[in-house]
Amino acid sequence: MSDLTSREAFEAMRCFLAQFNEREPPERRETIEQILSWTEFQADGGTFDPAQWHDWEAAVASAIGRLRSPTSD
Repeated sequence: MSDLTSREAFEAMRCFLAQFNEREPPERRETIEQILSWTEFQADGGTFDPAQWHDWEAAVASAIGRLRSPTSD
């Protein structure tokens, strides 16, 4: 698998959540449906809820830091 851009990884995360949510009973889908709605990209290139993209960038930076830490496995 090739390296993903942050946006490609974001889309992969959205696909993963959508697939997961499809397997959930209808009464348990609301929270993930909200996340999927908030993280949908708009015509201007931003997410429906702009804070979601900023939170994603912070999560990517945190994950990279943990993965590159000498103590990580």
